[in-house]
Amino acid sequence: MKNNSPLSVLMLSPQYRPLVGGYERAAERLSAALVTRGHRVTVIAERRDPTWPALETLDGVTLRRLWCAFKPRVHQMTSLPRFAFFLLMRGRSFDVWHVHQYGLHAAQAVALGKLLGRPVVLKLTSSGDQGLARTAAKGGFAAISSALMRRVSAVVALTRETKLEAQAFGISAERVHQLGNGVDTGLFRRYGDNERTQLKNTLGIGAGGVVVAVGRLSKEKNPDGLLHAWSIAKQELSADWNLVVVGDGPMRAELEATVRALGLGDSVRIVGQQSNIDQWIGAADIYVSSSHREGLSNTLLEAMAGALPVVATCVSGVNELVKESGAGLVVDVGDMPRLAEALVRLAGNAKLRDAMGAAGRMFIEERYSIGSVAASHEALYASLIGVRPGSGS
Repeated sequence: MKNNSPLSVLMLSPQYRPLVGGYERAAERLSAALVTRGHRVTVIAERRDPTWPALETLDGVTLRRLWCAFKPRVHQMTSLPRFAFFLLMRGRSFDVWHVHQYGLHAAQAVALGKLLGRPVVLKLTSSGDQGLARTAAKGGFAAISSALMRRVSAVVALTRETKLEAQAFGISAERVHQLGNGVDTGLFRRYGDNERTQLKNTLGIGAGGVVVAVGRLSKEKNPDGLLHAWSIAKQELSADWNLVVVGDGPMRAELEATVRALGLGDSVRIVGQQSNIDQWIGAADIYVSSSHREGLSNTLLEAMAGALPVVATCVSGVNELVKESGAGLVVDVGDMPRLAEALVRLAGNAKLRDAMGAAGRMFIEERYSIGSVAASHEALYASLIGVRPGSGS
């Protein structure tokens, strides 16, 4: 391959659009940004629904969905052979393979990458209980899977914690690269007061103060804890402050019942899954995250890009994102009374909100804009195949 020629990148992302979780959105953004920089990107994903097209182009990215029987305990075993067949038949036509989900798909890709002479990059999205070591230790092929993933060409770690865990797992330091998820800083931006008021009216969330939480309604995100924190905070907040919860998941019915039981119906709205996250963040005054476990949260990055001050529990990456940048207030995991105190403090101090929001926006512009994150990945890919990065802008 000649210097400055486009790279041909294969993304292995078993979950992809129309699925809209954190790692899916991050893979989608990176893929589109690399295309914008002049590279050719193909994504292979599981075709979990037969109505989904097997082949389509999205934002310049070629998406191939490979058949699987999407049933409990069997879908991975049916998708693995399809992924393997694609890699064996077409894998050599790509310069580098980037795997966005660790586990058996990653182990298989590393093995076939060694066979076919293709470098494999593995993205680590979480730490602790959901980290690389714990995940690799699960299942009947744990020893083989772990040994293979230790031979990966390079690792992309989202936070310092995941970087250190990768090295402790047995991946040498020179193969571990801390690169974050990218944010579209044009889409997620600071809204002026008039724009925010108009958005609040459009979304029907009232003209008062708005605290927004975005994420899956599941145990690890601790949305029930957030409601209890809000019930404490609301006793000290003016009547025009509201909490808006954006997202869906297995706890939604339980949470709606909790809202009723705590008498919060006048100040809490659970609006379900939304496609216009930029507008919900743009309309808000404070962003809150109450998670028990988290990787590098996309919505946290988006909120900071939108110049929202943050209140968050101290899960992976939060200290280096929020506390060190001055973008918000951080409390211990599970400490909902302190979370409530932090919300009250920010709600009552507009100058502090503005200062923290501005600090967060600056931090994202410097380190997490999708353009700079894509450029860093481009440089990593090029280093693995021994060429200079392409000339895309």
